[in-house]
Amino acid sequence: MKKVLSAAAALSICLTLPAAALAGAGMSDEQILKELEYLRNKVAAQQEHIDALGAMVDKKVSAKVEEEVKKNGSSKVALANKFIDQLTLKGDLRARYEIRDRDYKDTSASTDVSRDRWRTRFRLGGIWDNKEENWQVGAGLATGSDDPTSTNDTWSEDKPFETGDIRLDYAYAKHMWNDFSFTLGQHENPYKSSWVFWDGDVRLAGLTGHYGAKEGVFATLGGYSAKLVNDDNTATLVAGQAGYNGKAGEAKYTLAAGYHTYSKSLINEGTAAFSLNAVDENKYELNIGDLYGDVSFPAGPVKLKFYGQIWQNFGADGNIGQSQAGSSFTQKPEDADMGWVFGADAKYGAFKLGYAYSVVEADSLFGYLSDSDFGDGLSKTNKKGHRVQAGYAITKNWSADVTWLSFERDEDYASANEDQVDIYQFDVSYKF
Repeated sequence: MKKVLSAAAALSICLTLPAAALAGAGMSDEQILKELEYLRNKVAAQQEHIDALGAMVDKKVSAKVEEEVKKNGSSKVALANKFIDQLTLKGDLRARYEIRDRDYKDTSASTDVSRDRWRTRFRLGGIWDNKEENWQVGAGLATGSDDPTSTNDTWSEDKPFETGDIRLDYAYAKHMWNDFSFTLGQHENPYKSSWVFWDGDVRLAGLTGHYGAKEGVFATLGGYSAKLVNDDNTATLVAGQAGYNGKAGEAKYTLAAGYHTYSKSLINEGTAAFSLNAVDENKYELNIGDLYGDVSFPAGPVKLKFYGQIWQNFGADGNIGQSQAGSSFTQKPEDADMGWVFGADAKYGAFKLGYAYSVVEADSLFGYLSDSDFGDGLSKTNKKGHRVQAGYAITKNWSADVTWLSFERDEDYASANEDQVDIYQFDVSYKF
């Protein structure tokens, strides 16, 4: 734009020079005034043309930014930096009213069988792209505590109208090379999975390598720092998955096989918070293999998706009472080492509906990192039940959703007093 204005100034000077020369040539005042008027009109026409060109440039820039916003579903902020091509901002705000009802076998022994609360989830993140060097840096903030499976902040939880906490949700650097990518830092779970197998808020910290495009064969391999043990040793998680993304007519599908294993030092710590305090640290391991698949296709105006996952902990070993479900559990770990989930989702216009049923046996996975809602108030593993969801998109970014979770113990035992738990969640969310 500076170059355009400079050209306009130069043009004005060039146009006024002939007038001065004519005055020196002995022209009458009337002739000079006519010539000046002609030159002024010409300059005005040139300025209109310059303004029109500037408006066209602004319009094209705005259209390009708008196209990027629609493509990525997020806000765009242009940066005047030769190393940074674009900053993508995205976030969401969710308000939730939640009711949890617990039924007991012996109601006389437990009077507090219901809980209701309000909760907020707020997340804000940014991604900085450097296309010239194929680098991407991302960082985000979220509400919640240090719980790896929840970014919810409960209203007035400990004090009247207390303020909520906000923490670093993720921070990573990602390098792309052809169909390969390498991500270092704390980032979203890169493995294809169902909602129950990993909680959606879990952020893996370490290095992930990935190969594959949107269609065809893909493979993901990663090594992560799972827990600093006794201040002198890091328990690790190593995970891998291979699969295929394909199309058959209007249907899209994904098939994947995965395996992940935790180092023994995580189990040796034996903390109650991990639900590993009862296991035999000399025999018990977390070596979990899984198979995942989904298919989505249109059925008239309805978009349907079916998905399923099955898994087994090949490292579950020990005697009765040496289980993630606790010392009162009545089965050996190797007899309760499998789990599965099957679900279906439907979308019709602004409406959506989903149903799923899952069984998580006591020692089938690392319960500490599985879905935190499914089993809340009962058990992190040794659970089975239903999840029903319904939602309506009020606008493109604003939605209302209802979720009902109903579950019980997969294997019951005498000392377990809880019989069944029902959770009702009413959400209003806005994405930006």
